[in-house]
Amino acid sequence: MCIFTKKSKLHISCWNINGFKSKGYNKYQDFRFLREIETKDIVCLLETHCTQEESLVINGFNSVHLSRAKSKKSNKISGGISVFVKSNLKAGVKFLEHKTNDYIWLKLCSTFFSTTEDIYLCFIYNPPSNSSYTQSLDEEIFDLLETDIEKYSKSGSIILAGDLNSRTGTKQPDFIEGDNRNGVNQIFNNFDPDITVPVRYSMDETISSRGKYLNDICIETGLRILNGRTTGDSFGQLTCYTPDGCSVVDYFIVSENLLSKVCFFKVHNLLGDLSDHCQISVLLNIQCKIKGDTMSNSDVS
Repeated sequence: MCIFTKKSKLHISCWNINGFKSKGYNKYQDFRFLREIETKDIVCLLETHCTQEESLVINGFNSVHLSRAKSKKSNKISGGISVFVKSNLKAGVKFLEHKTNDYIWLKLCSTFFSTTEDIYLCFIYNPPSNSSYTQSLDEEIFDLLETDIEKYSKSGSIILAGDLNSRTGTKQPDFIEGDNRNGVNQIFNNFDPDITVPVRYSMDETISSRGKYLNDICIETGLRILNGRTTGDSFGQLTCYTPDGCSVVDYFIVSENLLSKVCFFKVHNLLGDLSDHCQISVLLNIQCKIKGDTMSNSDVS
């Protein structure tokens, strides 16, 4: 007889690892690195800098890997995305078509996760605006992303996660201030007045042009940044540490109606020998039944 276990939480994480190798050291063989993945349900690694053949394989997880071709100028591989989904969740997670190898969409099926509608999860790596790769693109990644958000919002809720290389400042609105339910300020199509949304704080007070664009996207699409306003990260912890300075560029962003399902958002401790970015994760109050999984879901790291 098949035994089902009830699972009441879903732990999703995203981590820019800045290459799977560092000075010849293979991070994929580091037990600390592997533990960071194995304790989550859905994990995305960004900037893997590896080929399909070099991509990480983990027992108990289904994975999809996106790779870029070697740069003709540097003869190196940049970018790269790897997504890992626990095998006992694969029936409820569908990988969708993507227009570029810089982001990937997944559908979390409502019938499996007992949600009122499907959830569309997108992992993104948006390269720096001054990079040669970005300069070579025919379309801005944010432009492509905004089109997809509009499309998938018609069918369900949205979660965005990744390194967006966007600095959104502190106390900057990502929702319409002073809106109400009487239709006075309904200036966007399909506008749904906001619930009470806490002010968002950040230890990175800089706002870049991309950051302003991201705030505008959130306003227009009803998405809300979790950094700096959610249990687990009330102050907007820094996510990236480089010789040029520290910043908040890694985000989880969700549809407003998902805010009530967020148990916490966390910026994990920096593991400086593994990456100059902190892993970020979110724990969602989402239920499902899984086959033969006897592991407790009450312990998360």
